[in-house]
Amino acid sequence: MDKLTAMATFVKVVETRSFTLAAKILELPKARVSQRIADLERVLEVRLINRTTRTLSLTEEGKSYYERCLHILHELGDIEGTLRLKKTNPKGKVRVEILAAIGQHVIVPNLPEFKDKFPDISLRIGCSNRISNLYEEDIDCAIRGGTLVDSSLVAKNVCNVHFGLYASPGYLNASPPINTPDDLAAHRKINWFFSESHRPLIWQLNLADQNIEVLGPYDLLFDESELAISACVAGAGICPGAPFVVASRVASGELCPVLPQWCFPPRQINIIYPSNKYLPIRVRSFLDWAFDVLKTNDTLNLMPRDLTR
Repeated sequence: MDKLTAMATFVKVVETRSFTLAAKILELPKARVSQRIADLERVLEVRLINRTTRTLSLTEEGKSYYERCLHILHELGDIEGTLRLKKTNPKGKVRVEILAAIGQHVIVPNLPEFKDKFPDISLRIGCSNRISNLYEEDIDCAIRGGTLVDSSLVAKNVCNVHFGLYASPGYLNASPPINTPDDLAAHRKINWFFSESHRPLIWQLNLADQNIEVLGPYDLLFDESELAISACVAGAGICPGAPFVVASRVASGELCPVLPQWCFPPRQINIIYPSNKYLPIRVRSFLDWAFDVLKTNDTLNLMPRDLTR
């Protein structure tokens, strides 16, 4: 038995929750897929999958083995992908979904560099805050905020963003002064919610060992952070925002940091992709390029207090 091939087959069965679908994707007879899993269980001397006529479920041993298989196959894929990139001129289509703010402020401005480096790769990019299913919608990779909840995907953390609070000079001049988080109770609040939870962003402000939650109600609530910031620029109230998003507006005088020493808990930004053993070279090319662009972009690591300097 080829152990790595059997492991990859097991991972595909778990991801698709079906021997039939796994066989179709792997372009194998269903009986061959079933035999590989049976051989794997025989060698390991444990049952990995509980089978019924309608459903599949992992045993406790199967869950543990699945996580280990993902790690091993991912590391092997990284090694092989790096070697193949040195020999091949990647070409083809790559479909990407990017968090709107990251796309607008970081990825899109650097796309000419990507096209110069990989002229034969055609990118289809969606920039939104909607959470899509990579498998169902045939998306090759995504750049998202928050923590990963789908264990069939791989997430590479590139940075942690610290939101702060901002308001227009006109709003601040016409409103009571703000010296502590308690003063926010007397002010109009603009907020937005994350697509994955459909819940408003919690205003949890941290400073050293102090942790204060600022409660609503919110005068304006948006499903897009950029719209919320636009309302803030117009003078509608105080709004949270990522420093890399609002930095240019602070520099131009359109916005001012509010309580800049306080910030929200860090929010992860990850590159996410399916845990396939062999990622297409065109996809790995974009992944590696995007990872370098995000890792080397200093604006993503700005803190609210940095915008006051």
